[in-house]
Amino acid sequence: MKNKALWILTFSGIVLISFGIFVTFPVANEIRSIFIHPDLVSIAIIFTGVFLTFSGVTSISSERFKTKAQEIEENDERNIKINQFAKSKAFDCMSILFGIGLLFLALLGYMNKVSFFFLIGLYFISYFYFLYQNWLIRKAI
Repeated sequence: MKNKALWILTFSGIVLISFGIFVTFPVANEIRSIFIHPDLVSIAIIFTGVFLTFSGVTSISSERFKTKAQEIEENDERNIKINQFAKSKAFDCMSILFGIGLLFLALLGYMNKVSFFFLIGLYFISYFYFLYQNWLIRKAI
């Protein structure tokens, strides 16, 4: 199942790259005219497609060439705890940097109201999800 999801991820990245290349042609002026910055639309779509394709291909290749010893080592409790601790530190760093970056972009005038409140909403959703997961884990212990 996991391998199927990775293939879907890779395929969707390839589709986005193809669509991004299509959007660069003059035929797609109507599609580009919907956006505020039509010159950046193809770059954003292609970048997203490259990111998804790269993530899928690297995950598929690492899963395909994994030995039994590597699978056992990956499922070791100590390694799982180390991975979870690293993710929690990365979340702490991301939440601080995201807030600071959002504040600077808003104060310097590079952000409109819609994107500002949308990103604030995403920030609070992720933080409330963190609090919910923290509550579930404490309740289980």
